[in-house]
Amino acid sequence: MVLYNGATMLKDLTALFAPQNRRLIKLTTVARDEQELLLERFSGTESLSELFSFELSMISRDASLELKSQIGQPAQLAIELATGESRYINGYISAFSLEGSDGGLARYSATLSPWLWMLSRRVDSRIFQKQTIEAVIRTVFAAYGALPDFEFQLSQPLKTHSYITQYRESDLTFVLRLLEHEGLFFYFDHNQEKHTLIILDHSRDLSPLPQQPSIRYHSASVTETADSITEWRSHRRLQSGRMSIQTFDYKQPRNQLPVGMPSLNEQGNVDAYEVYDVLDHYSHGTFKDGERLVRQRLEAIEVQGKTFTGNSNCRAMYPGHTFELTQHFDHDRGSAEDRSFLLITVKHEGSNNYLSDESAGYKNEFVCIRHKIPYRHPITVARPSINGPLSAIVVGPEGEEVFTDELARIQVRFHWQRGDSLPQGTTWLRVAMPSAGSGFGHQFMPRIGQEVLVTFLAGDIDRPLVTSVL
Repeated sequence: MVLYNGATMLKDLTALFAPQNRRLIKLTTVARDEQELLLERFSGTESLSELFSFELSMISRDASLELKSQIGQPAQLAIELATGESRYINGYISAFSLEGSDGGLARYSATLSPWLWMLSRRVDSRIFQKQTIEAVIRTVFAAYGALPDFEFQLSQPLKTHSYITQYRESDLTFVLRLLEHEGLFFYFDHNQEKHTLIILDHSRDLSPLPQQPSIRYHSASVTETADSITEWRSHRRLQSGRMSIQTFDYKQPRNQLPVGMPSLNEQGNVDAYEVYDVLDHYSHGTFKDGERLVRQRLEAIEVQGKTFTGNSNCRAMYPGHTFELTQHFDHDRGSAEDRSFLLITVKHEGSNNYLSDESAGYKNEFVCIRHKIPYRHPITVARPSINGPLSAIVVGPEGEEVFTDELARIQVRFHWQRGDSLPQGTTWLRVAMPSAGSGFGHQFMPRIGQEVLVTFLAGDIDRPLVTSVL
């Protein structure tokens, strides 16, 4: 493909790269002067509880730009709004390629990702004890120095977990798994300087779009000076109408804590199909905890029951904020509450007109729900699978031969635990015996220093159990 053909395609190369040249979308990278990169077009997706990703197509006067000089470096898109303000998208270059050159101009492509993406490059195995999910995530982020920028905006305290294991998972997968299972979700907030990860436990306090809190609907055939929604669609999907769970705790074996709850979705004259799930051991210790867990799982189902999709040229749109829909033939008859929508996903496309006579442009597709419906992200990240038992060494205080607690449990150290994995032992583990029960049985307790075989209940890495001595 010929990118540059003298005066025919590009009359003034100097004017093209002039800093004062006004464009709809401006790109800022570490490349400067002769190596400056100009954005031809971009596309990308932002979603609640997902990492954003933008594909950039660029041109430059320098065909010898060192690719590795760009990866991992910050970059920024500035999209000019109808008001003259800018909507910023900040991130880091996670991929960078030279696509071709004809001697006049070179074409490059890049992927723009959030700082959180960097956590996908590190894999670890470690144990956390008696900590909240927030404390664990803060520990993970601390290993990345000044890179993470995040805020926890929680409406209530998080529960303390006795035992959490990261096992052969990337830091990113581990963090996403913890957030999902705790019922937390996130979005990225951008300004002129940076992007910040915002972690929440409820969507009710999410604020309107700062640069366009109200958006008008009108047909695409009508001329409009302000950004507006040109297509609007509503969708219903039949969902389960009830959820019931129960668990098992060996400390209170006769109480399985069954909890059931109907969905709040109004789905017409259909049966309330039930989801019955036997959750992980010790998933909830009280009925209150169980009800909270069921409510969160139901909300993840309910949020998919009724959704709205559309197309627009609203450059101010991004997930994690709400907008009021105005001048729509159907929704204008409803209450103000029913006209308030929360953006879940926005798919962007935009282009400049550096190498063509066509005008620059922007468009998007979006998914939203009514703001009054609590948002909860579905569980999509599975726990790490354990296909068989692991061996470990029994640990205890110096000078002791046998070390147990009042329930005859022992502590072990797995072979994969590193020296900086604190505490050195795991949590207290039960030991399987040939015969055991209320008022009878016998015990042969593993000694400190012995190797034991550890299995995991239902393959759950967070539920270890000693089954034998090797």
